[in-house]
Amino acid sequence: MASDRTTERTARAKTAFLLPAEAPMTARRAAIAIAVGLALIVLLDMAVRRTEMVTGRYITSGVPPLPAFATVLFLSLLRPFLRRYMPRLSPTRAQILLIYIMLTVAVILTGSYHVRAFLPHLLSMQYWGRDGGPLGQFARHLPAWYAPRDMKAIIDYYQGSENGTVPWGVWIGPLAIWSLFLAAIFLGVFSLVNLVQRQWIRHEKLSFPLLALPLAMTSEERDIYGSKSARRALFILGFGIALLFNGLNILHTLYPAIPSPGFYKPLGEYFPNRPWTPLQSVIIYYMLESVGIGYFVPLEITFSTWFFYFANRLFAIAGTMAGYDEPGFPFTQEQAAGGYLAMGLLLLWGLRATLKESLRRCLNRSDRDPQLGPERWAWVGLVVCTAFALGFCWAAGFSMKLALPYFVIIGLFVLVYARIRAETGVPFGFIYPYGLPKETVLNTLSVSRALNWGGTRSFVLFSSLAWLSRHHFPEEQAAYQLDGVKLAEENKISRRTLFLALILAFAVGLAGAYWVHLSAYYDLGCNMAGGGTGGGEYRAIVAQQEYEQMASRIASPPSQSVPRIVATGGGFGFILLLSVIRRAMIGFPLHPLGFLLATAYGDSATAWFPLGLAWLLKALILKFGGLTTYRKGMPFFLGLAIGHFFLAGIFWPVFSLLIAKEASQSYHLYFGG
Repeated sequence: MASDRTTERTARAKTAFLLPAEAPMTARRAAIAIAVGLALIVLLDMAVRRTEMVTGRYITSGVPPLPAFATVLFLSLLRPFLRRYMPRLSPTRAQILLIYIMLTVAVILTGSYHVRAFLPHLLSMQYWGRDGGPLGQFARHLPAWYAPRDMKAIIDYYQGSENGTVPWGVWIGPLAIWSLFLAAIFLGVFSLVNLVQRQWIRHEKLSFPLLALPLAMTSEERDIYGSKSARRALFILGFGIALLFNGLNILHTLYPAIPSPGFYKPLGEYFPNRPWTPLQSVIIYYMLESVGIGYFVPLEITFSTWFFYFANRLFAIAGTMAGYDEPGFPFTQEQAAGGYLAMGLLLLWGLRATLKESLRRCLNRSDRDPQLGPERWAWVGLVVCTAFALGFCWAAGFSMKLALPYFVIIGLFVLVYARIRAETGVPFGFIYPYGLPKETVLNTLSVSRALNWGGTRSFVLFSSLAWLSRHHFPEEQAAYQLDGVKLAEENKISRRTLFLALILAFAVGLAGAYWVHLSAYYDLGCNMAGGGTGGGEYRAIVAQQEYEQMASRIASPPSQSVPRIVATGGGFGFILLLSVIRRAMIGFPLHPLGFLLATAYGDSATAWFPLGLAWLLKALILKFGGLTTYRKGMPFFLGLAIGHFFLAGIFWPVFSLLIAKEASQSYHLYFGG
């Protein structure tokens, strides 16, 4: 195994898809790329409004987001034709990748877990407490500028208005204020990314495996994977497997008598009795795109993911055998939360020298190095944006005794999430213990102490900001921004151009996301939008449940859950222990990030099987074929990932609409795990 890891490190050092870039873009080419990116964001918003918000069929899902992937694929296929017949219109590789960067940060704003998750937290208490329900009394704790107060506008948001018109006069004030808060998070994250990128990208040379897709699709090198015929054959083989897998599933939806593999297999039916009941949560998710991209993930991480997942299940079985029946045991996500906190602190410790030197140079007024400009602005941005976010909370009445630990935990989660993307590149969104930043604060302090420290007003505001804990707005922004910095550096896109492209993509994407969601909700009603049946769009249900739990806790504060605190402490200590062992034992096969990937989603983790299969295939190839065979095998796994993204995420959703609405809904994969 040690020799395999040495071979793999050599492979990563010579990663084939990080190829020499074209010449730097001119200002004109950058302007064209940015204009095209903004136009595509607007078109995407229109498409989401007509599809996702009506039918509930996700077109913005995936890691990377499907629209960004589709754009790169389309432009890359179109480029040879344009170069031959309309060379002035042919985009460069750097232009395509800049458009890709813009789409990644804008698509997720319109997608499932950003604006769509944020809006219902402003209105849920007022709507569900409108007839004297228990939530109505708590809505008064929201400041007047915080959320719309007009009850008709709130009811129409959930039930639809008579003419489908959005009451923008009611919304413009709160949205303007919240846009400043969201922009502060976006810019604060960008500042943090720019402060860590020197260490992670230039010094540690993290491999960014997820970028294999856009870089390979935009590459014009012809000899990096061996002979042309072998490369083509392997790519077609991988694509063909994706075609067979999806083809059988699609045929099964049209003709049920045809057998198909499906896209997941729950194992619960095989373990009905104690002590094996913890294995009922085990589900095999095939996720071909994860197998394909997993080939580029370091072996020690893919191995650790499936190893720690089953170690956790065996630990749960041992607890069951011992008669320990505490609900939720072994508190898998609490373990991940503790691990995230430990990993975040370890990353800060590893960055201490870089950040200290950076700060020293930025404070040295005599240093006239022009390259220090962006670095100085990064420090200013981080300080100002952090102060603004905390000031926003203070102005709303949220006690700093609760806000400070909450945002510290979120900040550590952002750092770890970005590191996971840079070092592992796994194509999963929920690779963090969702909801745990808030719950960790409350369980550590206790609900009673939190109420004593901040009062009912702070507790209500805590729940109004729970979408930052339950969903992953700052974490995803950090991950895609870091991807963007890496792509910009590899393709000679200036930092100024990158920043301009990102800030414009964010501004247009946020405005478009507001329009997409509010126009849909006032037309269809939030209770019916997104394919709903009257019970509410899923993110609105999450907000309602959050406030109902809040009301219950205020009425009868629960005691601290000692087992959950122990699990959080256990995860914290285990990550520290793993890190110490890895430092002392070169070649130790277990990686802390693998533990986080195995536990972050809980007992029904999606990553263990596809990453485990990728580990097995890659380990065998490296063992019996070495580095040369590993590199030659890349087209197969790229074909597998690209084929699955294309067939299940692009071709079938479009083609099925030509058949029937029922066909479109019958086979619907949600990418991103």
